[in-house]
Amino acid sequence: MEKVPLAPEQIEARLALLPPSLRPIKDAVLALASSGVWVEGGNGGPLLAGPRPDIGSQAYDIVLFEPLPVETLATYEKLYDFRLSDPLVELLRHLNGGVLFEINLYGVPPTMAANPPLLDRSRRAPLDIASGRYWRARYGSSDLTDTLIASRNVGDSGQVGYFMDPGGGIAGRGNGSPDAPAECGPWTNLTEWLAAEMA
Repeated sequence: MEKVPLAPEQIEARLALLPPSLRPIKDAVLALASSGVWVEGGNGGPLLAGPRPDIGSQAYDIVLFEPLPVETLATYEKLYDFRLSDPLVELLRHLNGGVLFEINLYGVPPTMAANPPLLDRSRRAPLDIASGRYWRARYGSSDLTDTLIASRNVGDSGQVGYFMDPGGGIAGRGNGSPDAPAECGPWTNLTEWLAAEMA
């Protein structure tokens, strides 16, 4: 898919749309800007920063998916009988998931919010946050009101899942591998978590 390079003022304009709670992401993109920042597939597509040719021609340190309207999120919740907490709605209406170095931040694949939902593999999309209901079993126990919002690979076989509680606090749980910690965090909010785990 076509990539359009962004000039410094275009990068700043795109990052200005992110709220203060996502400051660690803004800072990371700006730190990578000297190696190039692009938008994929036209003006409103995902932002790509920090090319990783050692991994592949389509790999980047950071991929930020475009935000979703509240109406789309409401449709998604109804289709999947899946309740997004207020902090998650606030996040997804500014950033619909992405890749943050080694962290996969889940979101709503736009075509999965259509009726009927369709999986479109022709475009880059976030991992489906509603599917986290089924993926959560691989991690240590957490409260059923918590939502699996992200994951990170650790070592050869380890993985950490990050769970957000209804109030916006985040805690990590390992998958039982010797490479992964049993628990990490907790962090009181999204900003604190991003600052710690993106470092």
